[in-house]
Amino acid sequence: MPQNETFWNPYRMIPIREEIRKKPPLTDEKFKGRSGIISCSLENLTPLFIGGNREGKEKFLNRELKPVIPGSSLKGMLRSLAEIVGGGCFITNPNGLYPAKYKACQKADDLCIACRMFGMMERGANAKVHKGNVSIGDAILQKDRPETKRFEILLSSCGTRHEPFYRSEQTGKLDGKSRKLYFHHPKRTDTVPPIPDDLRSRAWHINALVPGHHFDFEVQFSNLEPDEVELLIYILALEENVSVSIGEEKINLKGPLRHKIGNAKPLGMGTCHVKIEKITCLADPRKRFTALQGVNNTVYEGDALQRQISEMIQEIVRDTSPTMQQLRKMMVWDENDSREFRYPEYYWFKNPANSRKVLKVI
Repeated sequence: MPQNETFWNPYRMIPIREEIRKKPPLTDEKFKGRSGIISCSLENLTPLFIGGNREGKEKFLNRELKPVIPGSSLKGMLRSLAEIVGGGCFITNPNGLYPAKYKACQKADDLCIACRMFGMMERGANAKVHKGNVSIGDAILQKDRPETKRFEILLSSCGTRHEPFYRSEQTGKLDGKSRKLYFHHPKRTDTVPPIPDDLRSRAWHINALVPGHHFDFEVQFSNLEPDEVELLIYILALEENVSVSIGEEKINLKGPLRHKIGNAKPLGMGTCHVKIEKITCLADPRKRFTALQGVNNTVYEGDALQRQISEMIQEIVRDTSPTMQQLRKMMVWDENDSREFRYPEYYWFKNPANSRKVLKVI
């Protein structure tokens, strides 16, 4: 993906929203907002690996001898998307790059949409905590005997951090006005890129789930405002039919948007299809807590569910901002995508002729 090369870097920096809107979150005692439960499934489309603790870092995280995707991993994946799509702060600030307005929220009563939804903690003495209005359970594998394959991979960077690769495309500067996303690798459904002989001593040997495993998980939400509910539904469901044209080569891709989760995303692992199976909208909180008899919740399934999802995400689907255009180019899953994804070799970075090369425009 560097200029004048045939291969594509596994990642890109996409532009962020120019505006971050902050306000107080709705909290439990206010009896406002929307609450409910979203039942979801997840299927991995490429090999999937979620590392365990340090002692078992080369083994898939498991509970009761079954692989599990922890809710914290799902939350991280969804929060990152919420920050990009909804215009959220940067909860981390590597090298102090980001302008002040993009830095992590500082006050629990003045939060960006991602912090209102997923939580934040103030810093310093007498710090307050907003626990967040969205909670995500662990994703439980539905197969009794998971099928795994052994892969030899590198999970840490062995190359030089090439500053031109991290510049914001819209400004041409290293100014923090962009976020990092990884491409899908449709050709990598059962392989990973080979490791150079001189780096084999640093390789990990992992047992990853082969494509086709199904997990179930639930997302609970409370006291969300309408725009927060819409954003939550979008980052879960994404879009099912997009067409994009990439780069000066005019590479035309078509397909659904898909998530990436877990380790080894740069190597093509972790592509998954998250599907909303059911939405249960709880009755108005005032009715729930004051009625002497039970109140009816609203449940969406089947065709009614698909209509509801389509209606709720239509405004974001129509968004053609630079942020959303680039996000679609990164997250589209087209099984006919024949590009080769890999990092430049070490000696590419050492060549002075490459010292100022940036990534190709997408």
